[in-house]
Amino acid sequence: MNIDFSLLECLEAVATEGSFEKAAAALAITQSAVSQRIRALEGQVGQPLLFRTRPVRPTPAAQPLLRFTRQTRLLAMDVWPEVAAASRSGHLRIAVNADSLGIWVLPALSGWVERHPEVMLEFVVDDQTHTQGRLRNGEVIGSIGSEAAAPKGFSVQPLGRMPYICVASPAFMQRHFPSGITIAAARHAPALVFNRRDDLQAAHLARCLNWDEPRFPHHFVPAFEAYLEAAILGYGYGMSPLAQCRQALADGRLINVTPEVHVSVPLYWHTWQVQSELTQSLGRALIAGAAQWLDPID
Repeated sequence: MNIDFSLLECLEAVATEGSFEKAAAALAITQSAVSQRIRALEGQVGQPLLFRTRPVRPTPAAQPLLRFTRQTRLLAMDVWPEVAAASRSGHLRIAVNADSLGIWVLPALSGWVERHPEVMLEFVVDDQTHTQGRLRNGEVIGSIGSEAAAPKGFSVQPLGRMPYICVASPAFMQRHFPSGITIAAARHAPALVFNRRDDLQAAHLARCLNWDEPRFPHHFVPAFEAYLEAAILGYGYGMSPLAQCRQALADGRLINVTPEVHVSVPLYWHTWQVQSELTQSLGRALIAGAAQWLDPID
């Protein structure tokens, strides 16, 4: 099949922007032209490439096409400087967990951003157990996640371990866990969970209490800074990165709920095996930055 890159570019724009209207604005063409190009590409492939939902989502058949489009653009940026100039309105999309973004990723990439002022980044935030899926389906050019294995066609490099502490305010501890945390107490004490994909709290309770399939009340607090503030204010108890909660532990605003159980989440940098110099340099910056903030992976 002869590949028309204008059709692939249109598919990527719709998948990235989430609507035909926004894709048309991004490509500076009419919405009708976007629809015509998507229909033409679907006709070539012989099956639908987009779920016409709100927002619009790519079908499984679109994933390899999106991956190919983004890989091709990155390689072109290395080969033809003029293509790089034309691509400056786009973004390099990276999937990352919220805690890494809030603690170490931005400092790690600050020097890289200064050296590449023409490149714009877009951070796609997801749980560390799900970021690799964003890479496999072509949404991003790289991902930071907890999976150690790389699927066929991808590469993986270790970044380090991020330590976590199960924390609560002194008043919360006195009210809910005066004699320490138990299964009976945890069934009623409100916990803090980042979002519906976050299973770190459940996994920790299962481990430290030998509790099969923990069930407990919980608040969803899907914001990095607000999560810690909710713990300090006594909304609930939950898993906070040590780097984020260290000061609150030191000054007594928070208490370690399970000091006998240590938790650390391994993190890895995943990307395509075929990379441009741009993405290789990005990966090197992340690995160097992670070495300063994370514990080594044994």
